[in-house]
Amino acid sequence: MITTIIKRLSTQIKLIKLEKEAYDTYTFKFAVPNNIKWTIGSYAHFVCSDLQNGVNFKKNLLRELSIMSHPDENFVGFTTRIRQNPSEFKSTMLNLKLGDEIRIFKIGNHFKNIETDKPIVFISMGVGIATFRPIILEHLKTSKGSSITNINIDRTGDFVYQQELEKLPEEKLRNVFVTNRGDLYNEIGQCITCKDNTYYVVGSKEFNETIRDFLLKNKVSKKAIFLDK
Repeated sequence: MITTIIKRLSTQIKLIKLEKEAYDTYTFKFAVPNNIKWTIGSYAHFVCSDLQNGVNFKKNLLRELSIMSHPDENFVGFTTRIRQNPSEFKSTMLNLKLGDEIRIFKIGNHFKNIETDKPIVFISMGVGIATFRPIILEHLKTSKGSSITNINIDRTGDFVYQQELEKLPEEKLRNVFVTNRGDLYNEIGQCITCKDNTYYVVGSKEFNETIRDFLLKNKVSKKAIFLDK
């Protein structure tokens, strides 16, 4: 029953490229079917099977992941960590071959209305930066004045999208990559001196709440803080 429902709700997408993005980190890119649309900052539910040939749906095959691609790019993609002893979803994904198909459905967005008329501070942990990549690309195309400070923490020091982002125009985008919480708070502390900033945070539940509390403690308005949740 559940397999039939998931097949009806979802769309098959074909793997066209697999890239090693950083240490233990991979980006999966899929051809975009005509019926799939998304906005910048979206997430989607991915099933790592085409559910064909008698394969039944189970929760272990499902993940909610940020869409790292801009709608104008010719693919829909996501980036994920795949370490030793991975989950069934991740091990299945890593064993896919070009041309294999998985399923996508239930596309949503936690950051629908980003205020681009004010300075923006993005704060992310690890692959959480995937949410911000298409937003940054859109901002650079359309924004007339406001700037983005993009702060990412990754203890490995091998940062996702670092080379790509550092090639973008510096007058609109300031990238900051740190490996520890002390440096992270120092960088956020520098941003707090600008009272017009709006803050967008993507990471684990603990990370999001800790950053929110730090911002509130330093007198940033609650209305200027947006969490991925």
